[in-house]
Amino acid sequence: MNNRRWFLKTLAAEAALSTASSAFGVKTSPRQAENPAASWVSSDELVIALMGDPQLIMTPETPAHVKAAMEDLAMIPHDFLAVLGDLAQNNAAYYADYLDAVVAKSTCPVFSLAGNGDLGAGLDAYREATGLPLYYRIYRRGIRFIFTSTISMTGKGRHICGLEAKQLAWLEKELAADRSATTIIFSHAPVFETTWHSEDRKDQPFPGSMYLKESAEMRALFAKYDNIKIFAHGHLHHGYGVKDQYGRGGYCREGEVLHLSVGATANGQGSSFLYIGKKGIRVKVRDHAHHAWRDQFAYDYPVATTFVR
Repeated sequence: MNNRRWFLKTLAAEAALSTASSAFGVKTSPRQAENPAASWVSSDELVIALMGDPQLIMTPETPAHVKAAMEDLAMIPHDFLAVLGDLAQNNAAYYADYLDAVVAKSTCPVFSLAGNGDLGAGLDAYREATGLPLYYRIYRRGIRFIFTSTISMTGKGRHICGLEAKQLAWLEKELAADRSATTIIFSHAPVFETTWHSEDRKDQPFPGSMYLKESAEMRALFAKYDNIKIFAHGHLHHGYGVKDQYGRGGYCREGEVLHLSVGATANGQGSSFLYIGKKGIRVKVRDHAHHAWRDQFAYDYPVATTFVR
């Protein structure tokens, strides 16, 4: 499959170029080295599209929402697409729909992680369909992106997502290996009590509580590794601009970490984009149905990064 071959080729290129980082003027891990012949959509910033929960096929309308999203994404230059879990809705047969609707229609490389819907469909089926491991990291232009997956489900409605010990140990080892590069972590579920309805909801109707089981451990990693700047997730299926009874919405800033909740493609909520430059990160929200930016929901994070031109 094209996406699998591209991923393996990229990892090989990163390893082969690992001694060349000094040429890019970045005093961090040599694994940040990039192919100098790579073509980027902008010389001044790295552009990443974030898709939450395509979840084929959640409702009869879901395929149309995904189709509209991919048609609109094709009009917006971006360097890669990150799909933040729930590619398929609890059935391995739906990965064929995902590959046809998302991967085959993408204008750039597609990376993803597994959500609770993918766990329901089977993690072996997820790996076979995507050609990707469950957890991994990539570097792009001096920025490290870490992808984590849902390995277990607990709680009422089984919507509390777990990383479990092996993945958590891998994550800590990966973070310790590079304490300098600006780091963005992708997850399916939010950290407890950050964004919209990420609180304990065991007394509420389905879907119940929807957060990361290892939230305390994740916060400990945020405190230990101050190069982590963004934690982006899906899972919540909310509309942009909403607030819950605690005032939580799509963004939450805790210390140096910006928590970003990405709308679900499955029910037509739109997507988020990261525009990463040397002096800051801008989050933009896209309304795919109307081919329009929703500037009222943008977020500017004025943080120095290890971005390389």
